[in-house]
Amino acid sequence: MKKFTPTTRRLALVLPLLLAASVAVTACSSPESTTGADSATRTLTIATSNDAPFSYTDDAGKLTGIDGEMLNAIAEQEGWKIDVFVTDFATLITALQAKKADVIVDAMYVTDERKKTINFTDIWYQQGEGLLVPAGSKVETRDDMKGLVLGAQTGTVFADFIGTLGGRETKLFDSQAALISAVENKQVDAAITDSAVLAYSLVQKPNPKISLVTPYTPFFPGQIGAGLRTEDTALLADLNAGLADLKKTPQYLEILQKYGLTADNASK
Repeated sequence: MKKFTPTTRRLALVLPLLLAASVAVTACSSPESTTGADSATRTLTIATSNDAPFSYTDDAGKLTGIDGEMLNAIAEQEGWKIDVFVTDFATLITALQAKKADVIVDAMYVTDERKKTINFTDIWYQQGEGLLVPAGSKVETRDDMKGLVLGAQTGTVFADFIGTLGGRETKLFDSQAALISAVENKQVDAAITDSAVLAYSLVQKPNPKISLVTPYTPFFPGQIGAGLRTEDTALLADLNAGLADLKKTPQYLEILQKYGLTADNASK
């Protein structure tokens, strides 16, 4: 295993239901990949739903994002070539099982249900909800939200969750942008929303009037891993070894921080 050099590189919870394996994958088939352990030059086809900031293609068609850059860092050190296969998130596992791709790299939560059909690598990073407050707020934990006006986005798991936190009033907003604006304008005292998407939006458009509370322990923690077919044990071992090497370098945290995440999101 080659060692990493510490080079610098340049988000709603992902909770869709898995479709049955019989659902047809509508995207075009990718070239056949070479994934054998003894391959001179391994080519991996990576399945993604093109979902920023987790895993998506840039203008040149290269895989990027949090998960994408971690995979690229491993592949670069191993001399692997990367192809990309794009499909809906709900059909990622179907595509993997149909051998349209070799690895799912797309902020997929490791769950017992998914483990019944695929293997997961070791944890890449973790992310759950985030606590957003106006700048200068003294709110640091969910307990501090009691008696306050609380906000969340309509249609998310957080819309119901904020009703359990003891606020004097709850307000729902139709978009992430509207929720952020409500915190900025102090229509709400605190808001709960997806941490990675929120952090990325603040990287794209910094706003000194609001703050993402850190450190913060999420109520809905999600552990992210890459998914593989159960029979691809050699590839699983190689990816885990590469990930372990990456985590020993500054590059691992640099990737997280580029997209607005912090050491809180690093796998423990």
